[in-house]
Amino acid sequence: MRWSLLVALVMALTMANAQAPNSDLAARIQRNAVDRPGSPHIRVTVPAAAKYVGADRFVLKELSDCEMHIFVEADANRRVRRFYWVHFESNLPSRPKDIMHYSDTDQRSKIWNLTVWTSSEPALMTRTPRPGTDTEHFREIIRKAGYSMPDGMMTARLVRLLDDPGDTGFGRRELMLVYGEDLAPSGLTFNDVTTDGKPNARWAALEQPLMQRASVAFRMTEN
Repeated sequence: MRWSLLVALVMALTMANAQAPNSDLAARIQRNAVDRPGSPHIRVTVPAAAKYVGADRFVLKELSDCEMHIFVEADANRRVRRFYWVHFESNLPSRPKDIMHYSDTDQRSKIWNLTVWTSSEPALMTRTPRPGTDTEHFREIIRKAGYSMPDGMMTARLVRLLDDPGDTGFGRRELMLVYGEDLAPSGLTFNDVTTDGKPNARWAALEQPLMQRASVAFRMTEN
């Protein structure tokens, strides 16, 4: 019995090590900024009112090395009103054929004088995230920090591919920035802005102003 337990423990530790290419965070937090050395050197700044609530680094579905840093603005009851999700992701060397692609799904935008791939959608925060997803890791950081989420949120995603000098929309390394706002101040609910779970015309009216706010909520430099 003892031998089998020892074998099980060794196997568990081996699997854990295999899933964590580097448990240390690559980025440093400097007040309301995320600073990540490397090539390129990335610095992302969020509004001064945002509070840093935590980070995580993990392997996503045995495909990519992910590191996320989360900031929030919340009310007196610690309910999130806005969040700022800074996310670095790169495909694992063991998956040389895997490519991230955005040109066929997202809109090409020019932000910070750089090509950025953008998209937006309403999010139902009462829905349980799928196990093993980056959303699950994000929600766990929020929960552990003692915050709760509103029922519905407006979210905007901005992706900068870090190894795509031709701005083709294909690459293996990315910076993803996600901006979220409580939907309630708009006077609408998740069900109001979706039909059969998909964004409808009411959402379309919110999309452009949301993306504008997202593009100024983050400031990013790359060198």
